[in-house]
Amino acid sequence: MSNLELEKKLRPIYDALEVGNYREGIQLCNKHLKRQPDLHIVKALKALALERSGKPTEANEQCDEIARAKPTDEATLRTVAMVFRTLGKHEPMAKLYENASRASPKNENLGTQWFMALARRLDFKGQQTVALQLYKNFKKSSYMFWAIMSITLQGQNASPDTPNVSYRLAEGMMSKLSAEGKINTLEELQLYLIILLGQKDRHADALALLEGEIGTKTKATENVELRHLRIELLIKTGRWKDARDATVHILNEINSDDWRTILQYFDTIFLPVQDAELKESENLTEARAFTLELTQKEKKNPKRGPFLAQIELEKRVQEKIGDNKPKVLELLVSYFDRFGSKTCCFEDLSPYISSLAKEDATEFCKQLRATYGDNRSETVKDIAIQINITRFERFIGQHSQLSSADTMALVNKFWKLYEDALPLGKDLVETERQYGDDYAIMSAHLLIDLHKETKSYFPLLTAVAMLERSLSASKHNYQMKLVLIRVYQLLGAFSRAIHIYSTMDIKNVQHDTLSHFISDRSTAYAMTNEALSQLYSAHDIYRSNENETPEMILQAYKYSTFSKMQEFIEFQSRLENSIQKTIADREMIRLEFLREDSVTRAIDWLQRLDVKDMKYDDEFSKSRIDNRDVSVMLNWNPSDKPTVEKLTRPASQPNQVWMTLFTVIPLLLKHMSHLTPINAEYENLLATLEKLISEYDASQTSNELTAEEVKMAKVLLLVSKAYQTLFVAIVAQNSNSANKEEPSQTASKLKELLVTEAGPLLKHESIKSTGVLPWQTFHVLTMTVETVAYLNVTNQCLTNLITTKANKKSTFKAVNNVIQDFTGVGRQVLRAIQADVSLLQNLARADRIKSGLLYELCDGSAIEFVRSPDNQTLIEEKLQKIGSSWMTSLSYLNHATVSRVN
Repeated sequence: MSNLELEKKLRPIYDALEVGNYREGIQLCNKHLKRQPDLHIVKALKALALERSGKPTEANEQCDEIARAKPTDEATLRTVAMVFRTLGKHEPMAKLYENASRASPKNENLGTQWFMALARRLDFKGQQTVALQLYKNFKKSSYMFWAIMSITLQGQNASPDTPNVSYRLAEGMMSKLSAEGKINTLEELQLYLIILLGQKDRHADALALLEGEIGTKTKATENVELRHLRIELLIKTGRWKDARDATVHILNEINSDDWRTILQYFDTIFLPVQDAELKESENLTEARAFTLELTQKEKKNPKRGPFLAQIELEKRVQEKIGDNKPKVLELLVSYFDRFGSKTCCFEDLSPYISSLAKEDATEFCKQLRATYGDNRSETVKDIAIQINITRFERFIGQHSQLSSADTMALVNKFWKLYEDALPLGKDLVETERQYGDDYAIMSAHLLIDLHKETKSYFPLLTAVAMLERSLSASKHNYQMKLVLIRVYQLLGAFSRAIHIYSTMDIKNVQHDTLSHFISDRSTAYAMTNEALSQLYSAHDIYRSNENETPEMILQAYKYSTFSKMQEFIEFQSRLENSIQKTIADREMIRLEFLREDSVTRAIDWLQRLDVKDMKYDDEFSKSRIDNRDVSVMLNWNPSDKPTVEKLTRPASQPNQVWMTLFTVIPLLLKHMSHLTPINAEYENLLATLEKLISEYDASQTSNELTAEEVKMAKVLLLVSKAYQTLFVAIVAQNSNSANKEEPSQTASKLKELLVTEAGPLLKHESIKSTGVLPWQTFHVLTMTVETVAYLNVTNQCLTNLITTKANKKSTFKAVNNVIQDFTGVGRQVLRAIQADVSLLQNLARADRIKSGLLYELCDGSAIEFVRSPDNQTLIEEKLQKIGSSWMTSLSYLNHATVSRVN
């Protein structure tokens, strides 16, 4: 059959796939395969249709069958590779192209596709071999550079404990290409520099390359990064004058606002001079004259860099030789006079303010107030200046020692300033922030302070109402939203936190850096489905990383952008090894387990749980990379105080200890669900859990675990030991071992572990509500339910152990009685929680919110916003939504207890 005839026959299949009619596509493929069972392209199209219709296992099997036949036609290879790529199967894809390329070594496209398939799986050694073969066959310089890049990547990823010969090999190959005049582009030069700088003490050689013929030919000095690199190399090789001349040229002629160059300039000033000689040195005199000259050139629309450079210079002088405080303070005030209306002013000056003595920082703010007064807000510029002064006042600690009355008075003042600023922003487009928004955020920060000091939740309810009101005028102010998310979580209103988070339009890598705001301990609110939905959504970034980042690496090879290669590989690694990914994985396992509300389904789910990637050893934990952004929230707190982000966490941030606990628990449960014999792995799990608990008990604190989480760990440890005890006893009984013990002794041991030790840990004290159902209330209830859910499974596993493993089941009757007694303890705890839930549901009713919580919040409040009749409707609406969220959590809790009691 000719290609034209085949294409004509396949056209209906292509058409079906193109419009998304995958079922029809599969049917058409089956019809063709019935007549021609060995038509590879049809099998490949069927695999593609299966994958796109949500049948990855069947698609993979189909592709494996094709791969075993070692096809060589490019249409089939392309289609199978597409499926393998989507499934993340890079190894079989590489093998597929290897077979085809070996069968047709003169086919350049097959060879390059083999290389790219190896690049997707970061097989640097394999890439080197294939690239050299391509160069040998087709004599293209680009393939030699591919080979050199592959060797360089081997050098970058080599173990520090072994001799690194890769760089020397790569350097030799680059040297040969240089001698042949084949290094002609900036990217090729950068590859050469990467190789040289990857080796020890090669700064002089790298500098010679950069300043030599190749650097000139490629116009290296026109590249910003290479300009900075040249200066760095000049500094490292001690060519101080050349380095200084280079920085002066850039700052004078190219960009006076280049902060990196400014810092390099200061290196050329300070590094060659001993501190004792600095005061009288020509370098210091020159630096002062130069920075002054830079500032004098800034006339209309001045850049900030030169003025910050003056402050940086005098700060360094102060640190090295002292006696310079007045000059630093004078420059700080002068900088504010010039840039105090810019939002960035606080970020620019706060590092310098934090290095001042307290009395100097106070004097700085005092001078600002003396110059600019208070409460001036006639213009947008006035508002910005006043907000920046307020930021600095909070930053130096002026809000830290306020009484409750003074704090509330300040909240009233800031809210009034916020409202006064609103008319100036009446014509702003919807996407812009109101000019006084930071006053509203500052008010929220003060109310958070008040909550921490008084332990009352009314300040948080007030903060919610204020921020919600502010958001109606600044719908896209993500800073308000971040504070609101946290405050709603502290108030136990998870559905409100989800609602606000969903309006932030989180995209791409932000799912890794910001999703911790909504995902950390999301089990605490009992809203299983909603929490899972958030976690699944955030997890898309990790799936796309597996598929899309390798394609970025391939593009870097195709277009010879070698300088970006390591960046892409590092990006892939940071996402693949993200600590947030692991934490979210563990949280999803907890939530998915809790959805299985019958013991039978829960055990079945545990038996099916894939644990191949569930690691918890030290090497795995230490290899996790923390990409979580905790600095994104605005923070004007003093540098010696916790940030707002830390203050608003419902509990400590999960890290390695938390990950270990919630990895060990499902692994132990899976072991028991399969009735697996006691082995070294099980004993390691027990030892890990025991160590974690003992370390917590020794310090009586933990940076990561709550008291409820540790209590659950202790209960699971005792139950896991009970499983170990019973399994050993049954094995001894069955084998008539001389070391076997009487079943009554086994029952006594289990009673000690379960009833005597674990039982009291399950004791549930009734919740005392103050009208608010905060995070801690839900955390206590959900952790108890979760613990009993685990125990229901383990108790059933103990029973199954006797039923399926013991030769003489009747001899373990006393053991069964102990298990039943312990199961009864769990039921009693759940009934106690049911009673609590019932009472709390009564408090969360809409009418009770209106007659109780709303009245208490507004009656006699010192916050004018709350007392204002204009805000009553809003406050009631938000309180009712908080109550609705509580009701949703309580309904989930009620279902979780009822289904497990029966």
